[in-house]
Amino acid sequence: MNRKEEIKKIWKECFGDPQDYIDMYFSRVYSERDALTLEKGGRIVSSLLLQPYSMQFHRTDVTVGYIAGAATRRHARGNGYMSELMLAALNTAAERGYMACALIPAHDWLYDFYSRFDFSTVFYTDPQRFTSLHRFAAGGYYTPVDDPYSPKLFEAFHSFESARSCTILHSPSDFLNILDDLAHDGGKFIAIEDDDGRIAAMGWAAPADGRLIVKELLGRDDEACETVLSHFRTYFPDVPVTVMAPAGYNGRKLYPRGMIRIVNTPLCLGIVAAANPSLSLRVRICDTLMPRNSHIYIIDGGVCSIDDDYNGTLDFDITADTFNRLVFSSARIGDITGFTSQRPHISLMLD
Repeated sequence: MNRKEEIKKIWKECFGDPQDYIDMYFSRVYSERDALTLEKGGRIVSSLLLQPYSMQFHRTDVTVGYIAGAATRRHARGNGYMSELMLAALNTAAERGYMACALIPAHDWLYDFYSRFDFSTVFYTDPQRFTSLHRFAAGGYYTPVDDPYSPKLFEAFHSFESARSCTILHSPSDFLNILDDLAHDGGKFIAIEDDDGRIAAMGWAAPADGRLIVKELLGRDDEACETVLSHFRTYFPDVPVTVMAPAGYNGRKLYPRGMIRIVNTPLCLGIVAAANPSLSLRVRICDTLMPRNSHIYIIDGGVCSIDDDYNGTLDFDITADTFNRLVFSSARIGDITGFTSQRPHISLMLD
């Protein structure tokens, strides 16, 4: 059995996905370069995929390694194999020039597990809930797009995504895979256009636990987005609706969506410094798991440098976990701390 088939077998054993979904994933999403494995006794016992995604960060596109399918064979669990593989994944990501690693825990208890590797919960969502009686208003001059694979849909999708200040971006092939993943979940994709044929909004929704979950809703204005929701009502009538909206600043309770771990601190701070030339900070970071990141960083005049001999006053003396949270907090928290923070967004990750 080759490496790909071994990983596929572990995936099936651990996640219980339908065979047609597994076949789709391993024929269209899987890449040999992304696959990381741990062998014991000449056999693969743990595996994961380290998939490169572009992320918009302080007006710069950086690469983030998205960790998917992390699993260990049932008979080999409890031996620390996934911990060993996770550390290898973090170092591999740094060696490949990625700025960070991101993931979405499959279960709540896994947030604690991944925190051992200095992953921090920084991706949040603001679930907006509507009763089964709620009726969404539809704009009369929008019409649904018949062909979900029309090239202009990805162009609009990319434009909508890129309008967010800090977000994971998707490629054209990702877009197609997202559509097929949604079909496996019994969901629906809806896009609408105006009288001039311009895409005004789009959304992805699937039923789960007696509700319709709108996984993502993108559009040029609120009216267009509500029109998409009204179309979902025609396909899923009389059920409560939850729209998984991005985390905002309206004081509502936010819910965890995913985690991130910065693996290349000099790259991260260099981008922050270049984007904010007036920022002046002295930061010491202690990264026990990735000592290559443990330095004193001087940010001044749009440049970040390392000076481990600096013995003056520090603005921050922090751990890797705290650094993640500082970089990826809300702008309001950044105003308080004096660090230019950005709240990130993640969605549509085939999770």
